Amino acid sequence: MREPWRWTIAVVLALSVAAAPCTASADTPKTAEPSKTEPETAPEKPATAEDLQKRLLATPEDAKLTDQLIVLFKQFALARAKEELDEELPESFWTWLAEQPTIRDALLVELHPEYKPGIPKCLEALRKEFGAEVTERPHLALAFAAVFGRARGGRAWGPQSHYLRRDRKAPTMEASFRYYLKNEKVMRFSLKKTPWPLLAYLADNETPIRERVWALKNYATCNDSRLARVYNDLRYDWDKLVGKPRIGDRPRTLANLKKYGGVCIERAYFASRVYKSMGIPAMCVTGQGRRGGHAWVAWISRKNKSYCMNSQGRFFYDKYYVGNAWYPPTRGRMLDREVELIAAAVGRSYDEYLNTRIGCHLYRMFNDEEPRKDRTRLLKDAAERNPFVADPWRLLAQARVDDVISQTEGEKLFDIIFRALGAYPDLTYEVLEKVLTPRLDIEGDEDADEITRNLKILSRAFAAYNDAKRPDLAVKLCLLKGSYLEAIDRKKSALKLYVMASDNYAKEHYGFRDVFDRALLLMAGRKDLRRRLKFCDMMVKKVPRQRGDVDKKRKQFNPAYVYVVRAYIRALEEAGKDRAARHWEEKITTR
Repeated sequence: MREPWRWTIAVVLALSVAAAPCTASADTPKTAEPSKTEPETAPEKPATAEDLQKRLLATPEDAKLTDQLIVLFKQFALARAKEELDEELPESFWTWLAEQPTIRDALLVELHPEYKPGIPKCLEALRKEFGAEVTERPHLALAFAAVFGRARGGRAWGPQSHYLRRDRKAPTMEASFRYYLKNEKVMRFSLKKTPWPLLAYLADNETPIRERVWALKNYATCNDSRLARVYNDLRYDWDKLVGKPRIGDRPRTLANLKKYGGVCIERAYFASRVYKSMGIPAMCVTGQGRRGGHAWVAWISRKNKSYCMNSQGRFFYDKYYVGNAWYPPTRGRMLDREVELIAAAVGRSYDEYLNTRIGCHLYRMFNDEEPRKDRTRLLKDAAERNPFVADPWRLLAQARVDDVISQTEGEKLFDIIFRALGAYPDLTYEVLEKVLTPRLDIEGDEDADEITRNLKILSRAFAAYNDAKRPDLAVKLCLLKGSYLEAIDRKKSALKLYVMASDNYAKEHYGFRDVFDRALLLMAGRKDLRRRLKFCDMMVKKVPRQRGDVDKKRKQFNPAYVYVVRAYIRALEEAGKDRAARHWEEKITTR
């Protein structure tokens, strides 16, 4: 086994040289050489990962996330990586890594805290195969290493892998990397400067090379306006809806999909693979809308000096407020809005994106509740460095739940996050729900000032979600606020809120049934039967009988309409109005 200290001294020097002040000048006299008779001092043995971790954990209470602390974390993480993975990789890899700060820093952030060998092994494979090409394109190499390294020998792409059947074989990591190098001049995004979390949506491209070449041949000369319509290049295959797709048993190549068409998932798959093959980070997105499940394509584009997300096939009239996308670096699904947030974070400052994540890593290193209590400054500083990174906000919310930060600090957190992330309401709701939910467990009489503060926060959030045109979040907030009103024994106010929300969101597909059910629950029993009948009569007139042309074509009813009618029928039967109940039963059984 190699002695780790011989290598570590070089990398520790490499990490700390940037932080060291430069005091020498051309006029600085040289230090006299030591006399040959003077005893030589033995080189100081570099600190181990354990020593460096102790230094990190010994930082003063309420320590700031300083540049020096960030450098210390990198020294620790590098020493830890070397100790854990030394037998997995050759000495030449570590020597090379010490000279590649862009690759090294991102790798250390990604490896912590598990230090598994997948990502560095993929980096080593790319380094051996492509040499200087990797050094010149560190972000592209990181993207490929993260995607293939986390796959651990399995498929490196997302759940659309069922298209890889028959004559379609995915290229190896090296073959795919070579494709991008060969066609770099026609790629729409820089393979040298685009941050690797976005280039991951190129690295996960499982499209066979010959199909990528087909995509370039057919779309390379298209302008941005034309490319934005690629989703519609596939004509809709209505025959597939009855189990007879026009493509039949033919391979699902890009050319065949273009020729024979498909439904929404094929259209999203086709467009995303065309984009990936042209160097545009893209993904398939799925979600629920007014007419049920659907798939569309989303891709990253530049906006001023940052990045944003565009989409096609996300039909406004079907109200697809959120979608689920595959995020290759974590091999999991997340909201497309969160992918958009990652794009905003690396666009604002890639360096501070890494530093913000380091701040979160440092906070998590304090495992016990008491030590963590004085370390939340790390999270606050991290959020200030790059507010578009979600991790510090989530950890601060959990710190409030765990009573690591005070309720007053938690309320200040709402003010900060609403100002910083007003354009990303999904994260603000996640934080709000996490912090407010424990307050629903009321013991004894609730303080009047506390009630006022909580209701003020809820009302502010409700206005924000309405302004953002996110009725799905507004409905969720109504449920949260109503639960709180019930908990403080304001059931009349809660019922009024549920009835109002049912009325306002009757045409929405998201969460409507939940507020409707809560209203019915508070009107249960003979005492409120008359009010329940009146409420149901109002709602059957509000909820659309059919959701659109597809329902009309198939002669089917809107499920929400049927749901409300069923509730009305139960109330009518309970009131002894059997004739009226049969009348409404016929309305939902007659096509």
